[in-house]
Amino acid sequence: MRASYRLSLALSAVLCAGLVSCSSEQKGPQAAKPGTPAFFWAAANDGYKKGDFAAVVKNLGNIAASENEYKLKAQVSLIVINSGLARGDMEWADQLETGSKAARTRQLEFRKLVNTARTEASQAAMRTVDICHKLLPTLKDSQIPVAFGVPAVNKDKPVEAEKLLKGVLPPEAELDAMRAKYQNRGVLLSVARFGDPSGDLAKATAALSAADAKVARTSFLAYVAGELTELSAVFGPKKLDHAGRARVLLEEAKEALAEVPQSPDRAKLQKKMDEAAKKLPKP
Repeated sequence: MRASYRLSLALSAVLCAGLVSCSSEQKGPQAAKPGTPAFFWAAANDGYKKGDFAAVVKNLGNIAASENEYKLKAQVSLIVINSGLARGDMEWADQLETGSKAARTRQLEFRKLVNTARTEASQAAMRTVDICHKLLPTLKDSQIPVAFGVPAVNKDKPVEAEKLLKGVLPPEAELDAMRAKYQNRGVLLSVARFGDPSGDLAKATAALSAADAKVARTSFLAYVAGELTELSAVFGPKKLDHAGRARVLLEEAKEALAEVPQSPDRAKLQKKMDEAAKKLPKP
């Protein structure tokens, strides 16, 4: 009897230990398995908080490549971030071009940097229009889900650029840091326009901060039309001079705007699109 009792106690102890072990293992959320959409989503969120938008684009691109629960948010975010990166590089290229005109020496280096910046901007612009072309026909709901709020980056132009504008070319490390600041600024302002048609940061922050934040489909389409119109400028005659690509962006912008209700803002955007198209040589 005593042996049986001792056996029962031993079994009870084992069972209790097992329960404690299971309980401790279940504490806290389990890390997503590498290579899964959830893993890439977590990495994108982490990169966004750090202002590492290149990493965000890479991880969101992995998500958008397959059907999964994060795909729509990833595609929308890729449009917003890629557009911001492109506009940041466009502004950076313009700053370099201004500096080259003031420079007494090293003008060839300035020109190479301008071309590189515009090439980078063009690649981000084409990524933007490619995602728009795939996504927009599938958008049927009246509200578009928001993945991220307003990033914690500086909206001001870097003060170091003052030297550059006077024709002084700083060391490469400083140039890289300045370019990153222009890109961050571009993304921030793109997110602001996504959250608020006027680009008001305070209003955008309020609109995008909720956990289940959404934007109206028509507002998103107007945003897309405006961004693509602005991005087409990098392919203009005085920039990269690639009229074919400019037309691709303007055509996609036109299709997006077609579904936006008539309003003074829509009319203003239509006029800007028409003016951009007129600057291009006839095909």
